[in-house]
Amino acid sequence: MQNGQEPLTHFVRHTAAAVLVGAAALFATVAPQPASAQDKGQENEVVKATYGDWELVCSAAKADECLIRQVGKTADGNKIMVMAVRKLDGVKTKDGKPVPGAIQITTPLGTILRPGVQVKIDANEPRTGLFEICVPAGCVVRDAMSEEFLANLKAGKVAKVTFGVLRQGEVNVDISLKGFTKAFGSL
Repeated sequence: MQNGQEPLTHFVRHTAAAVLVGAAALFATVAPQPASAQDKGQENEVVKATYGDWELVCSAAKADECLIRQVGKTADGNKIMVMAVRKLDGVKTKDGKPVPGAIQITTPLGTILRPGVQVKIDANEPRTGLFEICVPAGCVVRDAMSEEFLANLKAGKVAKVTFGVLRQGEVNVDISLKGFTKAFGSL
């Protein structure tokens, strides 16, 4: 996630992207989808455990391909987005700092893409992620996480996610961080 307007040049995007490509099929199943697409996606995944408000989800075909996720809901209870996190082992930045994980946020089709998604953990500075692609399941932001961002998630109470949706305007979703540390540790 980018901090404000500062570009995320210190991450080795190519290495992180290569790792994320392997997880693309599993990440694709976490987006809010029509019922028939959800049923098909659920056949390919297994919810292994729940930690607070986070689920540990693994591929049915490859039990060692896992991520943690939480479905974000609007104030009236409608599912509108999914935040998923995956652990990255052995990935480092150009200057040798570890990249502990990758985050994916999937929002509905009709999301206004230019401003991206803003994530604010408690009183920390907001971070901005730019959309990578829109697919039938929704619009996707994927990025490597810094140690600092991961530490904020582990110590935080709430991640406030903000993005725009056509005809709805700005959407604010609170993602509970209850259980995040245990869930990430289970990966």
